[in-house]
Amino acid sequence: MTKHTPRATLTNRPKAYSYVRFSTPEQERGDSLRRQTEGAARYAALHGLDLDDKLTFRDLGVSAFKGANEETGRLGEFLAAVEFQDIKAGSYLLVESLDRLSRQKPRKAVKVLERICEAGITVVTLDDGRVYTEEVLDDDPTALMVALLVAARANEESAKKGRRVGEAWANKRRNAAIKPLSALCPGWLRLREDKKGFDLIPERADIVRRVFAMTLAGRGQHSIAEAFNKEAVPVFGTGSHWHRSYIKKMLADASTIGAFTPHRVETVGGKKRRIPTETVEGYFPPVIDREVFDRVSALSSGRAVKETSGGGMMNILAGLAKCPKCEATMTRVNKGGKKGGKPYLVCTTAKAGAGCEYRQVRIGDVEEAIIKNAEWLNASLPSTDGALQMELEGANNLDMAVSDEIENVVAAIGQTGHSPALLDRLRQNEATREDIRRSITDLERRIADTLTNRVQVTAGQLVDHAEAEEPRDVALINATLRQLFTKVEVDWPNGRLWFHWKHAPGEATGIMYAWPKEEDA
Repeated sequence: MTKHTPRATLTNRPKAYSYVRFSTPEQERGDSLRRQTEGAARYAALHGLDLDDKLTFRDLGVSAFKGANEETGRLGEFLAAVEFQDIKAGSYLLVESLDRLSRQKPRKAVKVLERICEAGITVVTLDDGRVYTEEVLDDDPTALMVALLVAARANEESAKKGRRVGEAWANKRRNAAIKPLSALCPGWLRLREDKKGFDLIPERADIVRRVFAMTLAGRGQHSIAEAFNKEAVPVFGTGSHWHRSYIKKMLADASTIGAFTPHRVETVGGKKRRIPTETVEGYFPPVIDREVFDRVSALSSGRAVKETSGGGMMNILAGLAKCPKCEATMTRVNKGGKKGGKPYLVCTTAKAGAGCEYRQVRIGDVEEAIIKNAEWLNASLPSTDGALQMELEGANNLDMAVSDEIENVVAAIGQTGHSPALLDRLRQNEATREDIRRSITDLERRIADTLTNRVQVTAGQLVDHAEAEEPRDVALINATLRQLFTKVEVDWPNGRLWFHWKHAPGEATGIMYAWPKEEDA
C-alpha cells in the first residue's frame, strides 16, 4: 500500500478539499456525513494539509452509479474549479473511498480518477490511506489494479441494487390495477384508510368539474385562475393562490377520468428520465366523463398549435426576473395580437389576480439595458469579502466628493481670480484625489484576487455574447446570466434592474432601463 506523509510549514501547507457523497436520505440521517467529514479533517491534521473549510464539495443524496455527481453534482463543480485553476495543481482531494467518486462501469470510474490526477491533484482514499497521483497510476500497476477492482465491486453492488429495486417496482406496476403503487394521488383524491384504493374529496371534485365546465364555456386558463382567486376558492395543497399552470395541468391530466400511467426511471448521461409504461385504466375514481375530457383535449390541442407557432426564447430574463413587490416570478406576456404585439414582463401573482400590483415592463427595454450594460456588470464583479467591498464603495464615494469639491474650487477661481489660497486648496484636493484613486486601483486588484477564474471568465463571456453581431443569441445570454446571478429584481417603481450575484450572496448591482410610457402602465 502506498503511504504518504507530506511535511510543510504552517504558512506553506498544501491545500486540501473534502468530497463527501452518499446516495440516499437514510444515509444522511445516519452516520455517513459525520464519518466522511471527520475522516477528512483528521487526515489533514495528521499530514500537514490546509483543509479548506469554506469550499467544500458535498453530493448529499446523489447517486454515482450513472455519473450524476460528475455531470450535474458538486463533483462536477470540483472538476470545473480544477479546469479553471481556481483549485491549483498540487492540491489534495480527500474522499472516504473511490466509490464515492464514481460507481460507473470500471473503465469510466477509473477515467474520473485519472482526470483528477492528470490535473495535478493528489487523491487520498481515507478508508485505506492510499494516495493516487499521475505518477502512482503510471508507475505502480498495483494502484491501478486496486482502483479497477474497487470500481468493479462498487458498480456491481449498485447494479444489483438497481435490479432489485426495478423488479420490486415492476411487480408493483403489474399489480397497480388491484393495489395502489403509493399514497401519491391528485389533489382532489385521498388514499383510503385501508390503503386499497382512493376516494374523491367532494368539494375538490366539484372544483375540478367546474374547471372543465368553464373551459367548455369558452373561459381561458388564466381567466379561470383569476376568477378562483377573486372568489377565494381554496387551492389544492400548500400554494397561496391559483396559477394558470395548475389549471392547464389539470385539464390535461388523464387521472380526471381515472387513468394512471406508471413510469420507470432511466439515467442517461447522468440525468434521470421518466419513461412511461402501460396505462392502468380505473386506477383512480373518475371525476369527469371521458366525453368531457376528450372535448377539452381537442380544444386545448388547437390552442397549443396557435400559441407555439413561431416559438423560440424571447425573454432574456427567463427564470431570473422577480417582482419587486412580492418577489414572485415575472413572466412574459404578449400584448396587441400574436404578430404585431409587444412582449412585456408581468408579475405572475398579479397576472393571476392574487393580490399584487399589475405592472407591465417592456422586454425590449430590459434587453436593451442589459446589452448596453454588460461591460458595466463585468466591471462591477463584487468581492466575496464583504469588508473589502464596503471599503471600495467608501473610496468611490470619497472620490466623488473630492471631485465635486475640485469643481467648486475651479468655479471660484474663475469668478474671483487666481488667489494663492484657492490655488493651494486646488492642489491639495487634486493630490488627495490621486491618493484616493491609487487606493481604488489597489482595492480593485485585491477584489479581483478574491474572484474565481470561473466567475471572471463567465462575466467576460456575457460581454462577448452581448457585443456579438445581430441577431444576438438571447438564449445564450440568458444561460450566461443564470450562471452569474440568482435573480434579477425588475424594480419598475424606480426603473432599475437589480442583479443579485450568485458568487457573492447579498451583493447586487443595479442598472437603469427605459421607463415605460404612461399608456403602458
